[in-house]
Amino acid sequence: MLSLTPWLERLNALGGPVVQLAADVDAAQSAKQWPSRMLVLGRDTVTHHDMSNGADHLVKPEVLLVTGIKRINLPLGNTDDELTLLRKPMLDSLINWLPDDCDSAIKWQRGQILALKSHALFWVDVFTTEYRW
Repeated sequence: MLSLTPWLERLNALGGPVVQLAADVDAAQSAKQWPSRMLVLGRDTVTHHDMSNGADHLVKPEVLLVTGIKRINLPLGNTDDELTLLRKPMLDSLINWLPDDCDSAIKWQRGQILALKSHALFWVDVFTTEYRW
């Protein structure tokens, strides 16, 4: 199973709001402080390959980075983009990074609105890597 500890250390070294672990996306949306950043281990896709001395499994885990910002009314013409300012350093730090326990570099797969609530907007960025087991 993929360890998210190196991910936490790498992201928290960037400064800004502390990145924390969440059990699932619902827990990631229960943040009490804004802005919030949570790492969630997503699903693992496992491909089985028979080998002469056993079996080889290619595991492709997804890691979700959930960013939450408080919803506020901005004056007309304001171009401040708090979400982009929070996401950019994290994306730059993770994309093409090779953690010690992985066989391929981190790839960014997609980003999308996870939830739009009365008090906050939650955005999720999905990353993948792979390792053999």
